[in-house]
Amino acid sequence: MWTLAQARSTYALEHWGEGYFDVGEDGHLVVRPRRDGRSLDLHEVATRLRGAGLSLPVLVRFDDILHDRVEALIHAFGAARERFGYRGSYTAVYPIKVNQQRRVVERIVASGGADVGLEAGSKPELMAVLAAAPPGATVICNGYKDRQYIRLALIGRRMGLDVHIVIEKLSELPLIAEAARALGIRPRLGLRVRLASLAGGKWQNTGGEKSKFGLHARQVLAAAEGLREAGLADCLRLLHCHLGSQLANIRDIQRGLHEAARYYGELRRLGLPVEAVDVGGGLGVDYEGTGSRSDCSVNYSLEEYANNVVQALAEVCEREHLPQPALLTESGRAMTAHHAVLVTNVIDIEHAPGSGAPERPAEDDPAVVRHLWQVLERVSARTALECHHDAEHWLAEARALYLHGVLDLPARAR
Repeated sequence: MWTLAQARSTYALEHWGEGYFDVGEDGHLVVRPRRDGRSLDLHEVATRLRGAGLSLPVLVRFDDILHDRVEALIHAFGAARERFGYRGSYTAVYPIKVNQQRRVVERIVASGGADVGLEAGSKPELMAVLAAAPPGATVICNGYKDRQYIRLALIGRRMGLDVHIVIEKLSELPLIAEAARALGIRPRLGLRVRLASLAGGKWQNTGGEKSKFGLHARQVLAAAEGLREAGLADCLRLLHCHLGSQLANIRDIQRGLHEAARYYGELRRLGLPVEAVDVGGGLGVDYEGTGSRSDCSVNYSLEEYANNVVQALAEVCEREHLPQPALLTESGRAMTAHHAVLVTNVIDIEHAPGSGAPERPAEDDPAVVRHLWQVLERVSARTALECHHDAEHWLAEARALYLHGVLDLPARAR
């Protein structure tokens, strides 16, 4: 008889659902937007939607999950700051490119209040951000910048927003200086450094030295000199970097954070009044629930991520007797990934080939088949990951042997 425990185990809900998804007593998938006792039956939701005249598939959004994700992020950094005695503030910046829907952006802003900022990477996004941001909110301006973009960002300063224009190419500096003089507005500026630390993963080229935006070490020095010549050195308040997207391995994050912290120390030593560090994106989501270094997983928790960010800056500041900067992250994926569910009707069921119980190999079967059987025999909850890697190795061997004519088709099928 199929049980609730079997359903939870089969679909690994506790590993990827973050407490938002579970199996109800009647076997239906339920959603707990606040991760408390209250839940919504997705089957019942789908039935009501069809009764209202809608046809599947339907994308269902849970605003309370957005609220809870923002709260969890702010709470994790609050706990980390308390743990390490960190005096700098924390702002959770939401890059609206992750999801530009008005309702999503407004819900995130409302959930975090002054602890939430917005990031724009283009002129259309900046116009949306200026409309959605409450008075005094932090706004980070990234991406390609022409005169119109820079002028719009400076107007945001005049509107009472805490707008930071992040210099990502040296060619942007004279445009900023020209626009600031023309409008009579002192800008708040940031420098994006291009870290040498390269994280692995599907989107690894969004960080590291091959990333599209950011300044190399020599360009950072040139930018510092250019700011002094333009009379804008006192306007540089933010150091920005981007470790990558959906970073699976906490070790990659640790390396990047320590490099970013060193840049902060060096800029302060150059006499530049940097008072905030934006570590960009990178905080991943465990889509597959394996807790591994897979592209679709992460081997760390939200709390561990926050601790590493805070600790990296705290250690450099203590060692080099520097003021502790305000911290910003741009963790849009972690804020929004869980809040939307695509509900669709089941039109067919197909079982994976070879999903039945395998037969024990005979003594005269190929060695690679016997090795795979030995791996299967020692699978347990403790050894599952190791056995998975061993099985991948022997499967690759089997494919190679088949291509070279050593294995015949029946052996390959086994």
